[in-house]
Amino acid sequence: MLGLAGIVGWALLRGLGDPGAAGRWDPEARLGRSGRLAVAVLTGFGLGGMSATFAGWATGLALVAALAGAAAVAFSAIALRPEPERGE
Repeated sequence: MLGLAGIVGWALLRGLGDPGAAGRWDPEARLGRSGRLAVAVLTGFGLGGMSATFAGWATGLALVAALAGAAAVAFSAIALRPEPERGE
């Protein structure tokens, strides 16, 4: 439940925050590519684990689902990365 509250809170803060201060919240702007990947892995792990746990899966299967979620979201964060903006 704590993970779900954290994800919802982060999304609300990000959506309702000051658009000019987006760099403070963007992990890629602060920490580079590794920051983006870290947030992706943690989000995928949390969502995969919570989904499996709430579905009533056994603990071992929930852990496998959490790891699979982390891998899937990490892959999508790398493969679907937007092109960097080019300065003029």
